[in-house]
Amino acid sequence: MMYTSGLYPTGDETLTEAQNYKIDYVADAIQLEEGMSVLDIGCGWTYMTNRLTEKYGANVTGVTLSKEQLTYGKELNKDNDAKLFLQDAMRLKGERSDLIPEGGFDRITSLEMAEHVGIRRYQEFLTMVHGLMKDDGVFYFQVAGLRRAWRFEDFIWGLFMGECVFPGADASCPLGWVTSQVERAGFEIQRVHNMGSHYSRTLAHWLENWRSNEYYIIDKYGAQAYRRWEVFLAWSVRAARQGSSTLFMLTLTKAGVEDRRIKSQAHLVPKDVQV
Repeated sequence: MMYTSGLYPTGDETLTEAQNYKIDYVADAIQLEEGMSVLDIGCGWTYMTNRLTEKYGANVTGVTLSKEQLTYGKELNKDNDAKLFLQDAMRLKGERSDLIPEGGFDRITSLEMAEHVGIRRYQEFLTMVHGLMKDDGVFYFQVAGLRRAWRFEDFIWGLFMGECVFPGADASCPLGWVTSQVERAGFEIQRVHNMGSHYSRTLAHWLENWRSNEYYIIDKYGAQAYRRWEVFLAWSVRAARQGSSTLFMLTLTKAGVEDRRIKSQAHLVPKDVQV
């Protein structure tokens, strides 16, 4: 129940192992410490919220626009202190300022949600995040992207996605566009990875799970719906592998905060790695 890319350090990981490794990567990238306040924007089914809370001892606030995700997340996190809300993050300051710690959040995460914000409101979103984070904070930003070298198959892919899968989600763009947007919003990029091949592996796992539930899905949603998403997943495996689409993982700090940039740039490897 985690609709974002996993990470496969050996290539032999199960889907669960890959997702756990991704979450641990996020925790390391933001240098998460016990007791820190974390805002997870677009927390989804709250699997990452759960792991950051229970494994790392963070004080996580998760916001989602989905009532179903909120219900599922509250059940998943019923035995921990994670705080989950049905809330538009863009309106958090105006509507729920009581959820914002004094001075802002220590850490903010947003995984593959900004694509749905749209190009028109992208700056508004990033500026909002900047204003919700402490000056010494770290923002982990994971977004799906596209290659800049345009090809006709990418155009067809975009038409299919726009009509059948993600209508209105127009903010999957090349890396240069993304980096210019985050810098305009007042962030400095401390780390960036292009991990589309890992997304391809994740999608292959999703496709395998989808096909293994064919009869159940057809019975519940119909053959056309099953086939549409089978085509989407199979096409996505290839698109992410060859680079038509890809995945960008950015670790960001506020520009001009010297001490924070030094700490982030000194953090080259996880603290438990021996060199």
